[in-house]
This record gives sequence, structure tokens and C-alpha cells, in this order.
Amino acid sequence: MLGGGTIGIATEMVLAMQGAAEIHVAEPHPGRRATVARAGRFRCHAPGEAGEPADGSIDLVIDAVGAAATRAAASRLVRPGGVIVHAGLLPGMDGFDVRRITLQEIIVTGTYCYTPTDFRATVDALVSGRLGDLSWIEERDFDDAVAAFADMDAGRTAAAKIVLRLGAD
Repeated sequence: MLGGGTIGIATEMVLAMQGAAEIHVAEPHPGRRATVARAGRFRCHAPGEAGEPADGSIDLVIDAVGAAATRAAASRLVRPGGVIVHAGLLPGMDGFDVRRITLQEIIVTGTYCYTPTDFRATVDALVSGRLGDLSWIEERDFDDAVAAFADMDAGRTAAAKIVLRLGAD
């Protein structure tokens, strides 16, 4: 998994719930790495640092960031015949190793949005506790929305998701 934000951590938890044997997570933000590590049995590392899987060793690489650097990492880490799922939405196509993808018959697919059935299944998994620890979600009052977005943008929070609570009025 490339990215420990909302899409990344939620996908990691679903993969764990479905029995994935080993889940590696590359996340540059130290606070988010700690949050991801607390959320499950994931092997967390900073991109390019100790703990990163060997090149060409991963069956399924999910890029939840979609940056040139993560597309390059996905192209490098996926095994021959493996799958890259591109879920991040940053602009551009730089980073994909099209030659390697072609010669080693790597499958690349994208994913975007969800169906009502997906949402119902997700809510059911959350409510039933099947996704495990949800301490990676931070709650704040709606009045704190501007600061919440500023904190996420500046990397001042380790939370992968901030839920804004509406008041009773």
C-alpha cells in the first residue's frame, strides 16, 4: 500500500479483514505511520527506507496517493504479472514504467467512487467491528473545520480522517 491516508488505511483494513497474509505500508509522515501501525498488523516504513519490500516482490500494489513518486514505486515494487491499482488522484502520468509494465505483463487498473452497495457494506463492517481499531479517525466540532483542514494540509495531525461533528442547534 502506498499511502496511509484515508483511502490507504481503509483499504489496508479491508485487505486484513479479507485475510491478506502480509500488508506493507509506505507512508512518509511519521505520525501517520504510527497511526497505521496502531490500526493493525501492518508493516510500516517510510518510502525508500528500511523495511521496504524488495523490487518486483509484491503481488498487488495499491497506490492511494497517485503522485509521480508513488507511481514509480508501484512500477518498481510489483512482481511480474502482478497488479497495480491506481486510486490516488494527483495530476499527471509521470512515474509509470511503461516498458516494465508491458514486458512483464503487469496489470494496471484504476478505481474511483463507490456504489451504494459498497457504502452499505462499508458501514456494516465499521459498525460490526470487522475492520478493527478505528483510532485513526479523529473527531472535531464543526466549528473547528478550518483548523482541521489546515492541520491536515500542514501535516500537523496523524489522523488519516477527521470527522466533523455537527452541533445540536
